[in-house]
Amino acid sequence: MNKYKLMIVLLLFSAVSTAELTATVDRTTLFLGESITLEVTMDKNTNGQPDFTMLDAVFHVGSTGRSSSTQIINGEASSTTTWQVLLVPKSLGSHIIPPIEVDGESTQALRIEVKKPDPNAKAQGDIFIEVIPNKTEAFVQEEIILTVRLLYAINLKNGGLSDPNADGVVVQQINKGASYSTQRDGKTYQVLERKYAIYAEHSGPLTLNPMVFEGEVTDNSRRSSYSMFQRGRPVRQVSEMLELNIKPIPQEFVNKPWIPASDLNVTQTWSQGDYKVGEPITRTINFVATGLSETQLPEVEIDQFKGAKIYQDKTDTMTRTDGERLIATKTIKYAVIPNEAGQLVIPAFKLDWFDTQNQTTQTALIPSTTFEVAAAEVATQNTPTPTAQIQTERPDSQVMIAAPTESQQITSNRDSIWRPLALIFASLWVLTALFLLRRMRKQGEQKTSEKPKKNTFDVNLRALKEATPSRIQQTLLMWWNQEHQQNVTNLSQIINQIDDKATTQAIESLQECLYKGAEYDHNISWFQLAKQGGFELKVKKQNKSEGLPELY
Repeated sequence: MNKYKLMIVLLLFSAVSTAELTATVDRTTLFLGESITLEVTMDKNTNGQPDFTMLDAVFHVGSTGRSSSTQIINGEASSTTTWQVLLVPKSLGSHIIPPIEVDGESTQALRIEVKKPDPNAKAQGDIFIEVIPNKTEAFVQEEIILTVRLLYAINLKNGGLSDPNADGVVVQQINKGASYSTQRDGKTYQVLERKYAIYAEHSGPLTLNPMVFEGEVTDNSRRSSYSMFQRGRPVRQVSEMLELNIKPIPQEFVNKPWIPASDLNVTQTWSQGDYKVGEPITRTINFVATGLSETQLPEVEIDQFKGAKIYQDKTDTMTRTDGERLIATKTIKYAVIPNEAGQLVIPAFKLDWFDTQNQTTQTALIPSTTFEVAAAEVATQNTPTPTAQIQTERPDSQVMIAAPTESQQITSNRDSIWRPLALIFASLWVLTALFLLRRMRKQGEQKTSEKPKKNTFDVNLRALKEATPSRIQQTLLMWWNQEHQQNVTNLSQIINQIDDKATTQAIESLQECLYKGAEYDHNISWFQLAKQGGFELKVKKQNKSEGLPELY
């Protein structure tokens, strides 16, 4: 027993002690002579130390910094340890930063690309701003990547760099910024680099406002004789204005969604299981667009098709970045409710979009899909049938009168007075039989005309006025199964068995609320609909209209 306890303790200890170790770089593409910052993070406090000497073969390894932090959120404490090291590549090409190990955990490998320095890049003094777009001409709402660099070869104490802006332009920062060093005309500069995605809302010439840096630099000559602290000298630098040409939306997209993206993928998934009539199937459509924000993805409506009803459920959108550009995602869920058995054919889905890399129109396609839909489980319908059994009277000419026995015949021959008496008694017997039959007929009609009253769930139906839609659905199914001795599992099975238009519309409104997120109409009185016969079975209505044949 002690052995098993020790194993459990060891397993728990190993689960608690397992930590995640990750590695990131501030840039994956750089020019030869520039530096990058490698950051290694472990989600716990540790005395371990990563070995960065393995990087010496490919990089000049600079100084290493270490920091630890602890957070307490909702009573739970979490700690992290972070190491930062400055790396300068020694050669051009693609380089791999191998996995780095700390306390038995390893990071993932990272790939960076080192390019030749820009021959046109020039030094412009001790501090200057570069604004470099990836294109100078674009369509309305097409992504333009703007790289902004602040280069300085002086000791900055503090400062702030403004974001790009202009009228009719949406600006979104892509990364949190990178800091590194580079060479310009033999001079070493420190660089603060940011990337932005900008989207123009109108066509025509576009001029971005200059970006401004304002800060302080260390001025050793201004140190006060009465103070040991160095005084700062204000500095201000302004970038050049950037001119862009924005083209109007192509004519072919004027009357349909305009989706200018460098890549667009549309996929779908379906909930698994046996598909049956009346039971909802969840359809999920995913959109992933590179070069757009989530607000630019269009609203997508799926047309109704034969064999099912569609209710849109919910939509989730998100914008993320890979460090180089924006990536927008949209996930739409639908409830597809088959209304007939057999093959259900889902039509193909098409969405036209504009490929900004190849400058061509593309079509995202989801092919048609076919499902086999089984019939709903057969509900036992115990439809009341008339219980009064009417015995059809025979014609008077066929009324059987008891024949006299042999002894009576002998007596009749002896005394003819009994013959009239026998006829009188027989007539009285026939009249009595007719009276009894008529009375039985009236009692049968009364029983047949009386409609069974079932008030088992009247209280529940009265209480549905303020109930939630899911509670209403549950109560209606329970009430229906009790009232009609059935075992239905969804509202569509009820709709298929009734004719009342008001009740059908009320149930469909409830389905739209459950599956489409529509607002529920609390003015619906389910009790009144049931009281007025809205939930009567089709078969029951037919029997009621036919009635019983007259006896005479």
